[in-house]
Amino acid sequence: MLYRRLAMSSKDIKIKDFGKKTDKLYNLDLKNLPGLPYPYENWQDSPIPELPEIKKKGKNITLDGFLNIAVPEPETEEEKEAMVAKFLEGLRKLLSRENNWTFLKPLLLSLDNCVKCNTCSDACPIFEMSGGAEIYRPLFRSDVFRRIIKKHFSPGGKLTAKFTGADIDLNWDTIARLAQLAYRCNLCRRCAQTCPMGVDNGLIAREIRKLFSQELNIAPAELHGEGTVKQLDTGSSTG
Repeated sequence: MLYRRLAMSSKDIKIKDFGKKTDKLYNLDLKNLPGLPYPYENWQDSPIPELPEIKKKGKNITLDGFLNIAVPEPETEEEKEAMVAKFLEGLRKLLSRENNWTFLKPLLLSLDNCVKCNTCSDACPIFEMSGGAEIYRPLFRSDVFRRIIKKHFSPGGKLTAKFTGADIDLNWDTIARLAQLAYRCNLCRRCAQTCPMGVDNGLIAREIRKLFSQELNIAPAELHGEGTVKQLDTGSSTG
């Protein structure tokens, strides 16, 4: 597939760009990262190497060129559409009391009560140490998720999307990037501690991870096989 454009700069990226056909949505450059504190202020990192072609093969790395979770690239357009359908079905379950009664209420409160003050960004170590890259802002990931829900699960959502800010394309690239972005969060939940409204972006990130793991079978093998499966089998994540 040919992509229409190369990576955007951090400040150029908007929520509506998240599903655009780009070779790389954001180009992470070491020169944009803040320096380390004393006594490591003169530390010099070697350039981040490009991911080898053999590692790229069959994987979607269009978020920022890095791979922290193996998101397999479907081979055909039909397979991509099937993955989008699975994502929507998983999202429907995530928003239903029957399937997600334990976390539905805090999830909905966090989705509904954000006032976009960006207090969470100042508390987020990932955002701060990225040099303030827009896509790593806690609000960015949550807002992508929020707009997908608004467009596909609100009455008249698709018809009014352009007028309500929910005009985000839901395609395979959107889904693959959201999966990667959910693992750019370390779930420290400092955002929840500092938010004046109590919005928990860490919870939203975890629920996104849950959706991908349960419905699309996309999860880090180390966490899933060596953690979740052991917990279910033995009652302990350490076995």
